Amino acid sequence: MKKIWTQYLLVFGLGIVLFISLISISKNPEIEIEGEWSELTWEYEKADKNETTIQDFTSISNYVKDLIGENLVIHKAEKWKFFPNGKLILEGNGYEKEVSWSMKGRGNILEIKYDNQNAEHYNLTELSNDKLVLNFNTDTHTRGIARLTFVKTNHHVKKI
Repeated sequence: MKKIWTQYLLVFGLGIVLFISLISISKNPEIEIEGEWSELTWEYEKADKNETTIQDFTSISNYVKDLIGENLVIHKAEKWKFFPNGKLILEGNGYEKEVSWSMKGRGNILEIKYDNQNAEHYNLTELSNDKLVLNFNTDTHTRGIARLTFVKTNHHVKKI
């Protein structure tokens, strides 16, 4: 009986060590997202389809982009600069806005807050050293999911 308890404790201990090891080597999305990102593409998927495949996403025109992002500040921004202090600078053609950002959930939700405390939430579907993919549901008559893809242009930004 004592031998069985020893085996159970050994397996439990190894499980805890493995769990802690995996957590310690995983990358923190709040650190990975810091830097300057340039908009690569906007893609759009209709929500009325029964099954979704990669071909359902297609590049969209500037008109549709403006329609989808009508109530979003981000649709004017071509560069996003994430700073470690939770500040985000959105830059576009003759446009610059400073907002706040934070990661929510399990690090898979990017929340952007504006001065008027309005918040937008984006699903972070891919984050690597050089690529960022965000999805958001549109609530316009176009009904669907927009996917924004960015490439990292500068890994370090000056602190503000």
